[in-house]
Amino acid sequence: MRKLLATLVLVSCAMAGYAGDTKAPATAADPPSPTKSEGGFDIGALDKSVDPCVDFYQFACGGWRKANPIPPDQARWGRFNELAERNRNVLHDILEQVKDPRPGRSPIEAQVGDYYAACMDEPAIEKQGTKPIDPILQGVEVIASKEDLFRRLGENEAAALPTLFRFGAAPALHDSKQTIASFGQGGLGLPDRDDYLKDDAKSKEKREKYVEHVTRMLQLLGEGADKAKTDAETVLRIETGLAKAHLDRVAMRDPKNRDNAMSLADLKQLAPAFDWDAYLTATGAPRFTRLNVSSKPFFQDGNAVVQSTPIADWKTYLRWHVADAAAPYLSKALVEEDFRFNRQYLSGAKEMEPRWKRCVQATDRDLGDALGRIYVERTFGADGKARMNKMIEALTAALREDITTLPWMSSRKAAVRASIILFMRALPSAPKVLST
Repeated sequence: MRKLLATLVLVSCAMAGYAGDTKAPATAADPPSPTKSEGGFDIGALDKSVDPCVDFYQFACGGWRKANPIPPDQARWGRFNELAERNRNVLHDILEQVKDPRPGRSPIEAQVGDYYAACMDEPAIEKQGTKPIDPILQGVEVIASKEDLFRRLGENEAAALPTLFRFGAAPALHDSKQTIASFGQGGLGLPDRDDYLKDDAKSKEKREKYVEHVTRMLQLLGEGADKAKTDAETVLRIETGLAKAHLDRVAMRDPKNRDNAMSLADLKQLAPAFDWDAYLTATGAPRFTRLNVSSKPFFQDGNAVVQSTPIADWKTYLRWHVADAAAPYLSKALVEEDFRFNRQYLSGAKEMEPRWKRCVQATDRDLGDALGRIYVERTFGADGKARMNKMIEALTAALREDITTLPWMSSRKAAVRASIILFMRALPSAPKVLST
């Protein structure tokens, strides 16, 4: 096992392949780098000045790390980030080619191209200001009751906007063939519940910076300075209450804590202050009776937060979270404020990513299936498929030879079949019937 782990570390650091060469990556202001590399094993990724028996990680990765400082527009950098950057450059080339209306654009090309072009049109975005979220903010403003609140939360869920908790579909923990409704903790603006609850200097500073950030963002929505500061403190108070109901990271890693199967009636009894009927109707989710709650204390203790918080404060909370979710896509002032807090202060990036990167990422996130289809057609193709099949066949043959020579393997034929089935799942084509 130790030998295997060591090999994996070495290969992950030293394989150039699609991950690029060892020269320093381009800065945010540079044009996209080439999308192909020579591939192969990069001996320059090693740090031969280090004894591998003393510090194997530095030996395996030291050369690469020295040649690849973190780019100023990134918060971290590794081989997978490098690979993502290379793929992003390919997507950028594709989108630049299909962004303009022209005869012969396919419907898929028009879909992703128009989306990307709209994202890149900064003058039009600047002219719009906060108008794109005005209908949502108006929907928040008319909330007058808990029923209205949870109806709005359900509408937010249906529109992929922030809510108080996580809701979706997930495999049943005791029967992975079954997909059931799943509810989990949420509702926070800072990365972790401890950011609200710890009393160390850094946590206190983080809360202060957060209130300042929320204040500036609400001012950009049109609020006066005093009201924005008061509203920001309201947001922090509500989120602190929700954070107290959260399980911490360690508790969430325990499968037993996440295993809380129950009926919808049980959920209503667990958190009676939540108007579940209004919420679920507004989400448009299909009817269900069985579900799992991955953080039972959140709904149990969060019930008191929902019950005791005035509607006016909930409106402030929702207004903030709508603005926070939309900020990266709105006018320049909102984009820059969002970057200063979330990417610069919280994550450590020194510079904002250029707009083309952000628009490529947005297109890939929202229209990934459509963009991915063009990507595969242009980068994989018949030659790539043939190479992948050849590699998989070689791996299968090697595993077959290895397994059939194991003296302790009692059911060799079954093991061979299992290995073949495993690799059939990875074949980039229709499964074939393989003999054993």
